[in-house]
Amino acid sequence: MKGKLSRRGFIRGATALGIAAQGQAMGLPLLQKRGGTESTRSVVVIFLRGGADFLNMLIPLRDRYYELKRPGIGIGPEEVLPLDSHWGLHPTLQPLLPLYKSKQFLPLVNTGSPHPTRSHFDAQDFMGYGAPGDRTVRNGWLNRYLSESAGMQSNDFRAIGMQRLLPTSLRGLYPVLAVPDEVKKKRSKDVLDYFEKFYGADGEQASSDEEGDGMDMDREREEGVDIVQSGKVTIETLRRYREIISRAESQGEGYPNTRFGTGMRHIAQLILSGEGLEVAGLDYGAWDHHANQGASDGSQARSLRELAVSLAAFAQHLGEALDQTLVIVMTEFGRTVMENGSGGTDHGHGSGMFLLGGGVRGGTVLGEWSGLATDRLYQGRDLPVTTDFRDVYNAVLRDHMDFKAPKGFFPDYKPKRLKLFS
Repeated sequence: MKGKLSRRGFIRGATALGIAAQGQAMGLPLLQKRGGTESTRSVVVIFLRGGADFLNMLIPLRDRYYELKRPGIGIGPEEVLPLDSHWGLHPTLQPLLPLYKSKQFLPLVNTGSPHPTRSHFDAQDFMGYGAPGDRTVRNGWLNRYLSESAGMQSNDFRAIGMQRLLPTSLRGLYPVLAVPDEVKKKRSKDVLDYFEKFYGADGEQASSDEEGDGMDMDREREEGVDIVQSGKVTIETLRRYREIISRAESQGEGYPNTRFGTGMRHIAQLILSGEGLEVAGLDYGAWDHHANQGASDGSQARSLRELAVSLAAFAQHLGEALDQTLVIVMTEFGRTVMENGSGGTDHGHGSGMFLLGGGVRGGTVLGEWSGLATDRLYQGRDLPVTTDFRDVYNAVLRDHMDFKAPKGFFPDYKPKRLKLFS
């Protein structure tokens, strides 16, 4: 790369690489000392961005309104993979069937946020921050857990976002490493070398070629010092990340060769490395199927196939470590029960969740099902929310992570006690 890079240009580039200085700027170290153990319990949150149609993922077998309201996109009874006499899976989710039979896979119905918004961005923020309707909360629910449970044994890889921009649930005061796609590639050394040129041994950064008034320059200089100090540590940690992944390159089979599949493979490799990974987040996009959604085949089916194959490969890869690992699959809201005129579904309300591993009460479907009759639907069109997503979060923290959320952890809400774990 040629030419001179300014301070502003460097800051923009550092952000693109995933170098987040939020912890340093708050007076916190960006990354803590190593101290992980192989027995660490982990939670992996997969967020299906776009509002996934859960009603075509878990199909009610005995509800006659399903076929009536979805004549074009509904999954026919001959294609559904039955779980029991009441519920069945989309045929592309077949890789999850053995996990259900081994009681390691737990579907939840009618979950979601009580807030009425159908805005993707608002709903995603409300779920990530664990505070529906409260736009003042800017610490994600997992970031709050990390802050509240932090101790002397915190380590470099305690929490990780397997993407350039941290998932909302991981944003906040506690420093979390973001891993951009460039660093996941085998030839990522050149990318890290390029950014490392701008960090001197004395902590100084290449001088700016831009002019500005004294106050602006002072502010930029302070920001630059923060980014240099945190960036030096972050690049060193990203190099260690690449070393860990490289050593485990031959481990893990069956993952699709996609961004999502690679992200899941790397999370499994970090868990098995013994570095003490507790929390990982990965967003999976393109679930906003307003048109041409398809039934057993089509755009949603392709995404579901990738999701299922990746989850099954992840479970197989972890082996016994799956007992200490919990995967949550969720989305910001569901879709309309009635298909639209474009062969798709529109923004809805209630949805569902999948829990995998970690001692869940698998082999059954839990949640309060309300049926698909119009008078049982939210506003006459959507699945209602009968299980608040914060109740699921609280059960995960309490029963899987052995963490009792303090009062106020979920602003203005006292979670109900759910029994999701055996």
